[in-house]
Amino acid sequence: MTRLAFGSSGAMLLALAVALALTSSASASARNLLQCKKDGERCSLYAGPAECCSGMVCTMPLECTKKGNRGECQPECRTQTLGQLKAVTFPSAYGPTPGFEGGRKTKNAVVVMQEWWGINQAVKEIALHIAEQGYRVLIPDIYRGKVAVEVMEARGLSSDLNWTRGVEDVVAAVKYLRDTGSKKVGIIGFCQGGAMAFCGAEKAGVDAAIPFYGIPSNTTGCNPLNIARSVPLQAHFGTRDTSFPPTRIEPLVASMQEEKIKIKLHMYEGLPHAFFNAITPAGRQLMSGGNATFVFPNEALVTAAFSRMTNFLRLHVR
Repeated sequence: MTRLAFGSSGAMLLALAVALALTSSASASARNLLQCKKDGERCSLYAGPAECCSGMVCTMPLECTKKGNRGECQPECRTQTLGQLKAVTFPSAYGPTPGFEGGRKTKNAVVVMQEWWGINQAVKEIALHIAEQGYRVLIPDIYRGKVAVEVMEARGLSSDLNWTRGVEDVVAAVKYLRDTGSKKVGIIGFCQGGAMAFCGAEKAGVDAAIPFYGIPSNTTGCNPLNIARSVPLQAHFGTRDTSFPPTRIEPLVASMQEEKIKIKLHMYEGLPHAFFNAITPAGRQLMSGGNATFVFPNEALVTAAFSRMTNFLRLHVR
């Protein structure tokens, strides 16, 4: 009888402990639900996935315009609607050119040009963010499938790039997009891709160009002073960019403006080279190398660049 009494008491204590644990867990879940940010609430790209409630991420809003509460284009918690890029090929003077395409073919388009790494996940995510704003996107694979992981690899791929063929890839990409449904085509590029954006503005007949922290060297065969006056450009550079410092950028832009070329320069105080990578998860991983103590660039300035980019595209491409 004593053993039965002891067993009953133990069962009751166990049940009580389980009930308390469940109550505690439910309370914690309720607190987390109250503390997490809901759909449409402002958040920080750098805060981590737990900031937004389940099923949502902190990302850029779908409509960054100069109207209403989207004017500042701040990150918000929402369900990500990114699609997938698909591998495509399109004809060029050097034979079939590979690339990655996303968005509806009937939409106006943006050619997205890679950094010196090649077509890695970071540039794919940027292209998808642009597509999410309502555009068709295409990343021409000017490295023909090669992607660098280390800096020395990237430097080698960039040094070996045949710029004549690369620029022809851009020209062919613009033609392909127009021939397959897009009435307007813009180009955006980063670092090496920024130089390619200048080349595209000069040689590919685009409707608009947005170069980020990159200008063509004398070996590229491109000259920004030869860009047609009908092509608007919006350029983005950081004051702490050691690769393309203000002392290189500002004189070039001034010379272009003297030639009546329509270029607007945005200089971001304190931002380093490649700051726009901070917009996407893969880009932040590329910047930090997984270092938990890495200090990302000023988020307000990075998102301001995103806002300016989307407004410029809406004005000239969409």
